[in-house]
Amino acid sequence: MFLIESEIVNFAHINLFFMKSLSRFLALTKFLLAISLFAFAQDEPLPATDIYLLEISTDKKGKLKFENPVRITKNDNYDNEPWWYPDGSAILYAGVSDSSAGDTSKADIYKYDVNAKRTRVVINTPQTAEYSPVLMPNKTGISVVRVLEDKTSQVFANCNDNTDECVNLLPKIKNVGYYVWMDASRVALYLLGDPAILVAVNLTTGKIDTVAEDIGRCLQKVPGKNVQIAYVDKSESRWLIKTYDGKSGKKSTIVETLEEQEDFCYMPDGSLLMGAGSDLYHYVPPTAVATTTAKGGASSKNDSKEEKPDKPKKNDNPWDKVAEFEGTSVAQFYRIAVSPKGDKIAVVTYPDEKPQ
Repeated sequence: MFLIESEIVNFAHINLFFMKSLSRFLALTKFLLAISLFAFAQDEPLPATDIYLLEISTDKKGKLKFENPVRITKNDNYDNEPWWYPDGSAILYAGVSDSSAGDTSKADIYKYDVNAKRTRVVINTPQTAEYSPVLMPNKTGISVVRVLEDKTSQVFANCNDNTDECVNLLPKIKNVGYYVWMDASRVALYLLGDPAILVAVNLTTGKIDTVAEDIGRCLQKVPGKNVQIAYVDKSESRWLIKTYDGKSGKKSTIVETLEEQEDFCYMPDGSLLMGAGSDLYHYVPPTAVATTTAKGGASSKNDSKEEKPDKPKKNDNPWDKVAEFEGTSVAQFYRIAVSPKGDKIAVVTYPDEKPQ
């Protein structure tokens, strides 16, 4: 059979339309599958995790020391996602109390008073689950990731810790996994999907900027008066900790992660901590990077949107091991959070397999 030229052109258009439609369908299918799998996971019991506090100090040579682990959670269920109050007086975390053991997939929000060594529930909702608690920038409530009654919608909400009433801050976004505040009006969101996407949202204007794709779950605010956040870029075989500046839009590579690790946190001086196995590692960025990180203002002569440091030499691990916890109560840990003064660290432990 022979086709005239117009028929060939029409066939090409049809083929192009089909390919675009197929591509969109596959992308939507992957996204819905990711959401469905997470929703299914919400019906499963949450992992049995605990939170410990350790003291941070330095020896005579200035080497960091992490000592005297104390368990601050007393449940046999899920206690996770610790967040420090700005003055270091208390920790917020998501937990499932023993009295809620009938539904171990539903977390509420708790507050641990560091000095009094007392815990109380601050957000207790019977029909929904709350995770990732952070004090609102204006201190009028607690921001959370809220899993709604349908167990598929995950929204970014502000909950009143006196009435337990929660308000959805971004009604159109229902696939929030994690987040970090950039300033009083901007927040960075980890959106569930395949791959996961990092977006920056201005709550005042409603503007949404896509920052990166295929990222890790750990989002951190860079210390100092800035609008910088840090995240793990997993788009290549070498995972990288990167920063995003909400003011300039620039992304900068800080350091390669430890192999297949994505949980990290900042020290007040702009250095970083990350765990692997039973060991804790410390990374101090080069002076120029550390200055930019801590003070948040140094500009670069490079006008490109991404700045990269020199690649480390082969077999040159930039991370220094600062603690070995093998044989202790915190031998198996993953999430970590350092107090604002840098004198304590909260670590999340697990009994068996590392939670995903």
